[in-house]
Amino acid sequence: MAASTVTHYREFAPCQELREYVRAFFSFAPESGEPAARRQLLFQARFGKGDPFCSPLFADAHSSLVFSLGTVCRADGSWHRSSSEAEGKLIGPMTRVDPAFAGDLPALVGVYIRAGQSAVVAHAPAAELTDKIVRLCDLWGGAAAGLASDFDGMSEAARIDRLEAILLRRVHVRLRSGSSFDVPRLAAWIRERRGQVSVETLAHTAGVSRQHLTRVFQASVGVTPKLYCRLARFRSALAYAGRGADVDWARAAAEAGYSDQSHMIAEFREFSSLTPQRLAAERWFHPFIERARAGKQGARWLEPPAYGTLKERGDTAAAR
Repeated sequence: MAASTVTHYREFAPCQELREYVRAFFSFAPESGEPAARRQLLFQARFGKGDPFCSPLFADAHSSLVFSLGTVCRADGSWHRSSSEAEGKLIGPMTRVDPAFAGDLPALVGVYIRAGQSAVVAHAPAAELTDKIVRLCDLWGGAAAGLASDFDGMSEAARIDRLEAILLRRVHVRLRSGSSFDVPRLAAWIRERRGQVSVETLAHTAGVSRQHLTRVFQASVGVTPKLYCRLARFRSALAYAGRGADVDWARAAAEAGYSDQSHMIAEFREFSSLTPQRLAAERWFHPFIERARAGKQGARWLEPPAYGTLKERGDTAAAR
């Protein structure tokens, strides 16, 4: 471990029972040694003084639970007690972003929720959370009281274990879904295709009309299937971040599925507040960028799944 390390970002795999609903747990915290060996580490980045460990917010069609803890990291890499109260929030699907934030960054622990599963995990329909950040105590009431403060006094491993136990209890409280197709699986296929699929193809694959697809998908995920495809395409194009000034942007736009370079620039501005050129020229860290780079290295195009695999399984349910 480098002596100058001041903080880390880590992602951990959930237990088997949660993997249908949760992509990963995450932690941004002061450097505190190696992660617990008993939990699968999906990704890790360590940062020293002067390293870029923040970037603009990116639009995202997935909800997440985020708990800010009692310390903040300043631009010089030093950690200090926060003047703000530790708090838990549910971040809904975000279709727009504000300009880059350059202030202190709080220590965080949280969970990335899979598309179409926020109702099961958080007991809050995604369609009611779009472009909203909601205090968790307003959603969960007394069940959320003091959670963030409790997390502040725990080790990283203990925080993840506690959060996982809470989510396991919540996913057991479920109702049967009335959906005629498997929305989470369809969303996963869109991401595998890097957003390069038409709404007509999605409707045909799911065996429903375009209107029905849009209505059910938006109710479950919080955004329309067309916007979800656009955001998936943007996420895949983030692989070009940090590559420097020698990117062939006309070719990059074509590979990513944009009609031309100006189309790509417009969508980057909409979903990140930045141009592709600036993202490429400067040093950034963001989990979306790291996953986009990994996806580009090992990307594979998949054929549409058979209709039967998208049919809603009888045991799939939505939350209260």
